[in-house]
Amino acid sequence: MIGKRQLLASAAGLFLAAAIAGPSTAQTYPAGPIKIVVPRAPGGGSDNLTRMLAPALEKKLGVSIIIENRPDATAVLGAELVAKSKPDGYTLYLSDNSFYQNPAVLDSLPYDTIKDFTAVTMLAQGPVLLIVHPSVAAKNLQELLALAKKSKLTFAHGGIGASTHLVGVMLNLKAGVDITHVPFKSSGPALNALLGGHVTMQFGGINSSKPLVEQGKVRAIAVTGDRRDPAMPEVPTFQESGVTGADVMSVWGVHAPAGTPIAVRRTLRDAISAVMREPEMTAKLAERGYHVNANTPEEHQAQTEAIVAQWLEVGKKVNLKE
Repeated sequence: MIGKRQLLASAAGLFLAAAIAGPSTAQTYPAGPIKIVVPRAPGGGSDNLTRMLAPALEKKLGVSIIIENRPDATAVLGAELVAKSKPDGYTLYLSDNSFYQNPAVLDSLPYDTIKDFTAVTMLAQGPVLLIVHPSVAAKNLQELLALAKKSKLTFAHGGIGASTHLVGVMLNLKAGVDITHVPFKSSGPALNALLGGHVTMQFGGINSSKPLVEQGKVRAIAVTGDRRDPAMPEVPTFQESGVTGADVMSVWGVHAPAGTPIAVRRTLRDAISAVMREPEMTAKLAERGYHVNANTPEEHQAQTEAIVAQWLEVGKKVNLKE
């Protein structure tokens, strides 16, 4: 029979082993491949950003980066997978606009965006460009809004709750107009509707919209953000154009399952920051309309909570679900 003293000694040994194992795990992280779950199909903006960073991250961390695409219309499946994963830093989520907006857009989620995730960093932000068909008799935002008050204007977007839908909602709210939204199943058909002159306008990323502007297929009216974008410095901001509060920016972040140690998250963030701030990488990202951020886990946790709260508040004023 095992005596009381022996039991106490065994318990003490187990406690000591656990205490040693915890810090050493964080100190030796990463010790194996890291999987990043991307909620979009290969070739999309979120996927492209992840694939731009992955090779440099592999060199920096000394382990393989595995990109797993889990696309679906609402970007819920990939997030649910990560929320239920082990919080050890080896399964991460590439968070894009839907992650922050879904609590306000969807009736229910199989996870809690705040409680079931913890932030690693905000990778970047990207301005949203307002473009119109060349036939539209408006050369700037004020002319477009004046037109909207006396005519029926429309904007195409890639689905209810998509960022290109919600920017339009914010413009209507802040500018006091009622531009009718026309939903499509994805951004591709929405863009085709604009190019064909079937809708008045659309909101899109600079990377995808700039070539169309240069080819004269669309006209750029205004861009979100607190400053003009270096990739298209000739385009004024919404604020310059007289509309404040509609500066919705696209957001890309990295989140981990709740409970992932802060030491692990800081290791990840430091590596990501170093990679993104290399001059060649920064220039490459800027060309594509990405504004590098790479802030701390604590800072992006606060940002995540603020962005989610912002959209929930907007959802109280306007219906984001139809």
